[in-house]
Amino acid sequence: MGQEYALTCEAIDIVLSDSPQKTKRLLLGDVLRRILKADVFASFVCDASGPYADPVQLDLGDDALRAYHRHFRHVDDLTPRLFARGCATRVTPAAGFSAEFVHDFLHRGGMYHGMNYFPAGAGPGSVDLRVWRGRGGRAFTEADAQVLQSFGNLVARTWPRETPSGQKPLSRRETQVAELVAEGYSDKQIAAALGIAPPTLRTHLSNAFAKTGATNRAALAAHHLRHRQK
Repeated sequence: MGQEYALTCEAIDIVLSDSPQKTKRLLLGDVLRRILKADVFASFVCDASGPYADPVQLDLGDDALRAYHRHFRHVDDLTPRLFARGCATRVTPAAGFSAEFVHDFLHRGGMYHGMNYFPAGAGPGSVDLRVWRGRGGRAFTEADAQVLQSFGNLVARTWPRETPSGQKPLSRRETQVAELVAEGYSDKQIAAALGIAPPTLRTHLSNAFAKTGATNRAALAAHHLRHRQK
């Protein structure tokens, strides 16, 4: 009990410290691994496309992070489900999830039993916490989930949301354009509705694509509906 109390105090001190956020995520992850007897820790910042920016890791490896960014995030059907729950969720991926993601990324990285925290109302700038145990470990318990939920909520309440690296928020006009795209307006209809010339509209669309990572109008519409920027 004495060690658990000391680790809890250490974690709270880290969350409330004035250190840079990325440093705090790594330090907090180290303490959480000890509290929860986890093997791997990772944390991402949510950007315009979801919880995929500015990763930090302990015992996962930078090569694995690069592989995730290049390929596995596109076949990862687990993270979006956990993200949508907006809480600490225990998971032991098996049937029902992408076999490629589970076997070629999670299991290859020694991740068999996981617990991911995403804050309620997560959006650009919000931080998640992810811990995993290896093949020889046991699944996390509900008590473990309550611990991760408590620290995640403390982070969500005390850390200001930051713009992820390389991401900029949409301007007011770009947001209006994205909203009308999501409502199915054509370029001609959007230009008329906003009282702007077609070349100006194309500039706003190009900027919105660049900021959100969208590659087409459908992706921009999906971004707007997901985040409802105002």
